[in-house]
Formats: sequence, structure tokens, C-alpha cells
Amino acid sequence: MDGNHQRLETALNSSFPPTRWTVIVAAQGRGNEARLALNDLCGLYWQPVYAFLRRKGNAPPEAEDLTQGFFAELLSRGSLETVAEEKGRLRTFLLKAVTRHMIHEYEKTGAAKRGGGQALLSLDFERAECNYHIEPGHTVTPELEFERQWALQLLDHALAEARGEAERNGRSALFEDLKGLISLDAAMASYDKIANRHGLTEGAVKAAAHRLRQSFRAALRNAIAQTVISEEEIEDEIRHLFEVFQTG
Repeated sequence: MDGNHQRLETALNSSFPPTRWTVIVAAQGRGNEARLALNDLCGLYWQPVYAFLRRKGNAPPEAEDLTQGFFAELLSRGSLETVAEEKGRLRTFLLKAVTRHMIHEYEKTGAAKRGGGQALLSLDFERAECNYHIEPGHTVTPELEFERQWALQLLDHALAEARGEAERNGRSALFEDLKGLISLDAAMASYDKIANRHGLTEGAVKAAAHRLRQSFRAALRNAIAQTVISEEEIEDEIRHLFEVFQTG
């Protein structure tokens, strides 16, 4: 057994639960379960790929075509030979893979060959373009654009999970008033004003705020866990996520 496979087996047999990405890495892309897991992850985290391609100077139609072509190729492969090369992290794997794909496609003649007419994922490019335009200006490198969009996707996913938990517990209205604690673009009233609005004590609102932070933190860790192969890498990814927002 080589070093990569031994490491993967150790990760999958540890207390760290198997996730979609660990399944893909361990299987090296083979098997229906791995392909379905990769499809799910690509569906969640394709927007950083699109933003990277736009920042590389591709017009929206070209970036859309390249994005669809990249995932069509990725999802149709019988084997993902380079999966284990990037320390098992989906983020670094996708960035290097799409860079290789883009270079390869530039060597072809005609944009029509890129996607090959394949659209394996239903992608909302209009929304992705809006997200791209609200990001920083031309001084941001394509690689940093990818990283920022990656971080935003993780945060948005965790926010949606926290919102879903609040809805299941009948606390939707209170969540909306407190989401400024965990959202990058939401303002929040003072605790006493929120308490008056909901007929609660200020202490009860602070307790709800604490639960919300815990829920969001757990959702974020779980989202990150889906993109790495070991528990030790989660903290590194969290640190990286916040470093990205301090750059540029």
C-alpha cells in the first residue's frame, strides 16, 4: 500500500466521519457513490471556479462555457488521478484542475469545443455574475478571487444551515433579527430592541444569540469537513477562510 492510500485509509477509519470528499478521495473517483458525491460538491462549490475564470479575463459567455466544460470533463472521468496530490483538499484540487483545463482549452480552436454541448450541472450563472461584480476590483488576482468566492460559499452554506435549524425550531423571526451576528451583510438591532420586538427578556435574546453562534459554527465546520479528508485540516481551513478576507 503506497503512502497516499495508507493515509486515506487511516483518515477514513479514524473518528473523523466519512464525508462526500473523503469518499471521492479514497475511491480516487471510481464508482457511482464517488461520482454522486463529487456531483454534490461541484454543485455547491462551482461559483469560485466561474469567478476565477472571469478574473482571468474571460467574458461571461466564455467563462460559462469553460465552467460547464470543466465540470463535464471532471464528472465524466473514470478516475481522478490527482485527487490525493493536494493534501486531500477540494479547494486546492479544484483550483489546480480548472487551471489545467483552461490552459488545455485555450490550445483548442473555437469556443464551441469547450463544453462539448454538455451541461451536467444546472448552474445559475446570472447569480454568479452578480456575486462576481460585487467583489473587489481589478487588483484582486484570479487565485484570490477563487479563494474569496470559496470562503463566501462556505459561509453562505453555513448560514443556510443555521437558518434551516431556526425554522425547524420555530425561531425564524428571531433568527432574522439575530443573523447580523453571523452574516457579513446583515445589520442588527440592539439586544433590548430585539427583546421588546419578540416579547422576550434581554437575557433570553442573548441566550438565543449564543445558540445561533454555536449552530453556525457547527454548520461551518461541517461544510468544511465535506471538503477535506482529516479533522486536523478543518482548523487550518477555518484559519485560511478568515485570512482570505484580510487580504487585498
